[in-house]
Amino acid sequence: MAGTAKAAVFVGAGKPLEIQEFPIPPVEPGAALISMDMAAICGTDAHAIHLESTPHPVIFGHENIGIIAGLSSEVKEDVLGQPLKEGDRALFRAAPCGQCKGCAMGDRCRNSLSYGFLPSDEPPYLRGGFGQYLYLDPGPWILRVPDDMSSERALLSVVGNHTALHGMEKIGGLTLSDTVVVQGSGPIGIGAMLQARMAGAERVIMIGAPANRLELSTEMGADETIDITKMKEPEARVARIMELTNGQGADMVIECSGAPSAFQEGLEMVAQGGKYLVIGQWTDYGPRPINPSIITRKGIRVEGVISARPSHIIRSLQAMHTMVKYPVEKLITHQFALEDINKGFDTHESLEAMVAVIRPNQ
Repeated sequence: MAGTAKAAVFVGAGKPLEIQEFPIPPVEPGAALISMDMAAICGTDAHAIHLESTPHPVIFGHENIGIIAGLSSEVKEDVLGQPLKEGDRALFRAAPCGQCKGCAMGDRCRNSLSYGFLPSDEPPYLRGGFGQYLYLDPGPWILRVPDDMSSERALLSVVGNHTALHGMEKIGGLTLSDTVVVQGSGPIGIGAMLQARMAGAERVIMIGAPANRLELSTEMGADETIDITKMKEPEARVARIMELTNGQGADMVIECSGAPSAFQEGLEMVAQGGKYLVIGQWTDYGPRPINPSIITRKGIRVEGVISARPSHIIRSLQAMHTMVKYPVEKLITHQFALEDINKGFDTHESLEAMVAVIRPNQ
């Protein structure tokens, strides 16, 4: 396929993303070319654009769904053995190497490429979802999206849900009828809530803000919400959780906010013998004051998680297709053309959007 494609490029901290043009690479043996449908703006991207340490130039966009525009004759099936052809919608990533310690131990691959975080100043250039095309190197990991599934629902399976599923697995899951508290009412928090519901939670309490996000949380299954703009002190929020759980605390607390003070607050909400799953603390704010005695005295199991393994993407897509009955498409509240990507980042950072997506080819 000849011609050029546009992409939004990160060119340095504090600068707007720039729309640049790149040559569309030919599809080499074993490779694939994706015409981008939607790419979600992730909190990771929103943090990265402000950090001087973020490498550039880079085309961000790692939560993606696209249409297969070019497919090498060697690539005939997706990872589940389903036939693949040009025109199919797909989720995708780089395949695990199968050689490193992470792969050998069933953990994250240490060597696979991370589309959305690769340099855009060397061929094949188009390596992130915030562009009209994305090039998948030979041996790609491709998962075909079912024909009767909306693209919005499919995309949301890799917006928070797959990571939350990974975390639930790592921490040992829930027991039927458990009470779960979710700290953070953004996309990852909603994903954690949905996963907790499918895992058997009887009650889910969502803590967050602003009001529009809490309203969506209720529509997606939250039983109670706590608005941090109205209940501003951590002590008051902990007391409210104790009140709602008859003084026991939550069987599991899932931290999805990324707020520097959230960890200590969450520990205090966990019940005796409970679990604390930490997803949101990606940004390194340095040492924070916590009281580890709470972990010991309560016998709390604490687990951290980052991203997901391929199996979690598969399960998340399947669950979103057949098990999640909530109208999750409503979580995509804002859509932007590629040229308006900086407005998209603004709506994400202001919390106006729940999930803001870029539509590079519209």
